Amino acid sequence: MQPTRRTLLGYGVLLACPSPSRADDLKDGRFRDEVVTILRGLYPRAKISVDHDLEQVHVETYTIYLSNLHADLRGATGAERRRRILAFLTGTMPRGPYPKEAPPPSRMEPFEKSRVRLRIQLVPPDYTIQSPDIVSRPFSKRLRVAYALDEPNRYQLVTMPMLTAWGIDAAALEGPAVENLESASKDIPLQVATTETGQRHFATVETGDGYDAARLLLPRFMEGICDALGSPAIVAAVPVRDLLMAWAADTKMRAVLAKAASDQLRRGPYARSDELFRFDKAGLRPLDARELVDHGR
Repeated sequence: MQPTRRTLLGYGVLLACPSPSRADDLKDGRFRDEVVTILRGLYPRAKISVDHDLEQVHVETYTIYLSNLHADLRGATGAERRRRILAFLTGTMPRGPYPKEAPPPSRMEPFEKSRVRLRIQLVPPDYTIQSPDIVSRPFSKRLRVAYALDEPNRYQLVTMPMLTAWGIDAAALEGPAVENLESASKDIPLQVATTETGQRHFATVETGDGYDAARLLLPRFMEGICDALGSPAIVAAVPVRDLLMAWAADTKMRAVLAKAASDQLRRGPYARSDELFRFDKAGLRPLDARELVDHGR
């Protein structure tokens, strides 16, 4: 797993920790621009876009991660550097990019092969407004469940045309998506903070793999947090994609921690929601009105 990027310090104060040093052209976006230029020459008709994350680029249905490629290019220049970038891009998208609205069945791998890469994901409603073909279902007032196909160097959300090409319905995604992420999460260490008296107080999950918020949807993983905190009931929040916060439901600092979740939502990046959820043996649910008042909401 990648090193953590944020730590909850004291009571309710989230501070961003600097990422490990990277070469300047990755940090300032020049490397991403270089890759985008090559992509546009390679796929002139494809929709290629970027966002505030300088280590990724979007190509039609794919999100391509650039950090591994950048590390592999250390010392490469000129024609050799371009050759290796081209090899990475064509290897990451062996069938090439295709428009979101019409993936050719002949360029889609069979579902039985794809299902091992499925991961459950949580996204804000804006995702489905911007891309109405994304397969999703409601989860809460501010979040929807979606389904991702994941590999080390690329990522894509499942779309309705992909379901058509596979000949399945959305219900076939749920089980494998949950189980695959459960399996990928079983060895993830929790960061557990304790009080001065040694009482386990709250936990954070920050692997940086893009699925920390989605782990809220994993029953076995959440049971592990209960065990780590020594509490049969916990309250959790997923303010950003790469952070899951959880605390014992009866902790005296619950209002402070709830505020920390709201602060982190505003700070970003990849905002999700500062909604609060209770997890216990009965399952996962949003806090009710009384519980929200108890958390200072």
